Formats: sequence, C-alpha cells, structure tokens
Amino acid sequence: MIDKKRRKFLQLILATTGLTFTTNFSTAKAAKIIAQSEKKLPSLALGGSPIIITILLAYLAEQSQIKNLVETVDFRIWKTHDQLRADAVSGKLQVSATPTSLAANLYQKQVPIKLLNVLVWGVLNIWSAQNIRSFDDLRNKTLLIAFRGGLPSQLFFYLAKENGLNPEKDLKIQYTTDFAQAVQLLLAGRGDAALLAEPAGTGAELRGKQQGLDIKLAINLQQEWGKVTGRPPRFPQAGTLGLTSIINQYPDVIEAVQNGLVEAVNWAKQNPDNAAALGAKYLGLKAPVIKKSLGYTPLEMVSAKDAKEDLEFWYSRLLEQNPKLFGGNLPDSAFYYG
Repeated sequence: MIDKKRRKFLQLILATTGLTFTTNFSTAKAAKIIAQSEKKLPSLALGGSPIIITILLAYLAEQSQIKNLVETVDFRIWKTHDQLRADAVSGKLQVSATPTSLAANLYQKQVPIKLLNVLVWGVLNIWSAQNIRSFDDLRNKTLLIAFRGGLPSQLFFYLAKENGLNPEKDLKIQYTTDFAQAVQLLLAGRGDAALLAEPAGTGAELRGKQQGLDIKLAINLQQEWGKVTGRPPRFPQAGTLGLTSIINQYPDVIEAVQNGLVEAVNWAKQNPDNAAALGAKYLGLKAPVIKKSLGYTPLEMVSAKDAKEDLEFWYSRLLEQNPKLFGGNLPDSAFYYG
C-alpha cells in the first residue's frame, strides 16, 4: 500500500485536479500519478495584459493551489500582442491570458499552443462624450481603436459592415498602441469615440468626469453582436492559452490551472472589493475603477473543448470580414483543450 505521507500528497493532487479518490483506485495507478505529480514544475510563467481577465491569472498566481505543484510562479504583465507572440514562440510565457482570435492565429502559424478555456464573454464597447448611439452616428467621425489588426478592429469591422458602414470610407479610424493611449487621446479631444475593453472604458468614464467630460458607453458591442447574429449577446472574447510542452509534460499543473480559474471566477464575483484590490496591484488603475469595471465584465470559465461551437461560430464571422485571418481556415480539433 501507499505509505501515509505519499497517500496524503496524492489526496492533495486529486483535490487540485478535481479527481476522486476511492477504495477501488489501484496502487499502480496511484503510484503513477504520484510519480508525475512529485515531479514539480520548476517554474511556471503566467502572464496577462492590463485588462480584467488578468485579475483571474493574478489570483491563480497568488491564491490558488497551483503552488503545490510548481516551485516558482513567475507572474508578468505583457503590454502588446507582439510581446505575447514573441514570448509564446520563445517559450518564455507558458500560460497566458489571450484574445481567443490571437490564440487561433498563433496555433495556425504552428506555434505549439492550445487554447485552454474561455473566461471573458465580451467586454468591448464604444465610448464617447458625443451623442453617438448607433453605428450610423459614427459616420464621418474619428474612432480610436487599439491594436491595429487585432481583435477590436476585427470585431468592429464585422459589425460595422453588417450595419451598412464601410469602416475604411465612412469614418476615420485612428489606431493606437493600446487601450491606455486610446483613452488619453479621447480625453484630449483627439478622437470622437474610442473602442475600449474593460477596465479602460470605465477608466475613461471616471477620468472624463474629473475633466468635466460626460464620457459614456455609447454602443454596446455585445448587444450589437446578438442583433446581427441572432445569438445571445455575448461572444468568446478572451481566455487562456498554454504551451503544449507544459500540457504534455505536466498535465496535473494544467488541470490545476483550469480548476484554479473556476475558483478565481467565483471569487471575483463574490468578492469584488478584494478582486479590485488585486487588480489595482497589477493593472495600473485604482481599485474603484476596477470594481465598477467588473460590473461590465461577463466572466464564466468554460473549457475550450466545451466552448468549441461558440468559438467556431465566432471565428467564422471574423473570417467573413478578413479571409486571411487564421491562415484562411478554422483551427482543427487539437487546438481545443479539454
């Protein structure tokens, strides 16, 4: 039989992976899992951009059971999609928050990753101090969009065309390096509206009040998505990717990541003050901004395999407006972890 110390360790592993220990669990199988689990991952590099989803990764790094399986957790913030791409290709970033479209692009370019899950179901909206309430109101306006060629522009172009606008002719699009720059330009009056994710949108609203500007959520893109597609007003915007090397060599760590993110979502919903405080530590924003922003953010942890139908519909619509996206094809089933 397994000695008490090793049995206790096994029970810990089973608890973090969601498995169940029973009297029928064979000694050989137990020993195999222990052998895998006792081989701790020396270091796990977790990352995220300065948006709400990163709070969940921060919880994973600081408060989840993952530390029982990893000697060192290296949590970092990446500023641009190019940095994420470079770190994923080099293997420096092993598990990261990611736009789901970026994960698909990386996979189609033979970067050895899988999409682990979807966590955020749409937090992109158009904010403005002007009387803008529809896509038609954007005609001849200057719209600020972060990350040229990234998810914000992909989604906006699709919805704009479905609403009868030609984005390249009917309005002026000014690209910014990130959401923070878009907020700065909007506050400075150098744009009529800005397409922002949370918490940047809420930040623009609250900072605008300090400057006497009545910046409001002008167009809810989740609602517009529902109108255009006939589906629920939400889309699988962001989740977490993992390097296949980690997935294959340390499956127990990846299962702990998945379970830890379920816990993180529940924790953030039940403890918005604590979630806001954790976010303030990493996102460069004050806790009240983050707390209000959480109210705009639909969080639900769904494994990539279980979200496959939603993801493939999402990817297909994005491909309609940009046939070169994802190399022109949907990712195959190996892309979806679960």
